[in-house]
Amino acid sequence: MDIYARLAAFIPKQSCVLCTEQSVFCVCAECEASLNIIHHRCRSCATQLHNDLHFCGECLTQAPNFSSAYTLYQYDGSCAMLIKQFKFNNRLCIGDFFAHKLQEKYQNIVAEFGEYDAIIPLPLARNRIRKRGYNQTDELLRVVAKKSNIVIDQQSVRRIKATRALSRLNLAERQLEIKDAFSARAMNYQKVLLVDDVMTTGSSMSELAKVVRKAGVQSCDVLTLARA
Repeated sequence: MDIYARLAAFIPKQSCVLCTEQSVFCVCAECEASLNIIHHRCRSCATQLHNDLHFCGECLTQAPNFSSAYTLYQYDGSCAMLIKQFKFNNRLCIGDFFAHKLQEKYQNIVAEFGEYDAIIPLPLARNRIRKRGYNQTDELLRVVAKKSNIVIDQQSVRRIKATRALSRLNLAERQLEIKDAFSARAMNYQKVLLVDDVMTTGSSMSELAKVVRKAGVQSCDVLTLARA
């Protein structure tokens, strides 16, 4: 038995939030396997593809303001339930589980496509942070911040417009609601990674990308925990 196996015996166990079995994280290995991972996605916006193309019809018609989008899971089933518990019911242990998975995905992206100058999390409105008690995207980046030298820039972009819950709006309404929601000070980054928990239509991330590019960023990609 190696040292890591011996140390594992002393790590406190948690109960899986999905099946209640004991686990190192609050999601056990068996329930983690139920999270829907889809590999064939649009290289631009990460939406699921049902054909042999590399880009979806929307991106071929009008590409978003970011270059590439990456995601870990499809936003459905167990994944959707876990994210809602994390965001709205203060289940920070779920955030810790997802933060480790996001860090693994980030390392894979960097290994294949190169380093970023900074990571910029999607800013939340102040009233939403006060109500929730935390920014869920900041929580998701905790492990990346600990294990990487990347700058997590939480200062250069601000949310200046408190929007309605976008989940209740259609695409046109989302685009109108999120328009002019962000402001950014001048930045010298060449390449940044924009991070959020869930991307549904891409309206928020495209608007954020537009603002940071106007502020001087040369190119930006997107990483989300899940894609609807």
